[in-house]
Amino acid sequence: MKLNRVEFILINNPVRARIQEYYELKILLNMYRNVSVLKSFDTVLEIGCGNGNGTKLIKKYFSPKKIYAIDLDERMISIAKRRNIDPTITFEVMDASKLRFSDNYFDAVFDFGVIHHIPDWRDSIDEIWRVLKKDGLIVLEELSIDSFDKGIGKVWRKLLDHPYESMFSVEEFIEYLKAAGFKILGFRESNPIKLIKFFSLIAGKR
Repeated sequence: MKLNRVEFILINNPVRARIQEYYELKILLNMYRNVSVLKSFDTVLEIGCGNGNGTKLIKKYFSPKKIYAIDLDERMISIAKRRNIDPTITFEVMDASKLRFSDNYFDAVFDFGVIHHIPDWRDSIDEIWRVLKKDGLIVLEELSIDSFDKGIGKVWRKLLDHPYESMFSVEEFIEYLKAAGFKILGFRESNPIKLIKFFSLIAGKR
């Protein structure tokens, strides 16, 4: 799904960029450092790259040699290209549930909150498993239907266009990851300053 006007403004707000780097990414980095399969990355994929801020953070903190970053929204890819002039990064319009990459291609796949936008979210997980190398990692933060059922989440639900009818619960998401062939290596739920509940997760391809 593409962003509606409200979410487009939220995603492209500099406050969002700071929260992503100094709160959300900090959680993922701490989890990553505790993963026993800690390694360097040659080639990684970011799904739902948006304006490229997450891509920039992947480059800064994980230091892969090559990043492919995709998004379904042509507007966001255009912004990401303008903000990231780097020959090691390739931005492309692409559907995360229909990836145009070879099997066993990436060392890691990053997701900063895009899978909950995808009606056929199971297809995206199957595709991530397919394109990951053996022992490859998925590093993500996500929202679930639980994020929009209580408190301020109900307000976000009215403002944001998401496929709520098909959105996963945290338990459904984890169980499908396991069924697809992933091993959960790290998990944490968070709710920064009571804005919205999300979860961070690292899983390895078995």
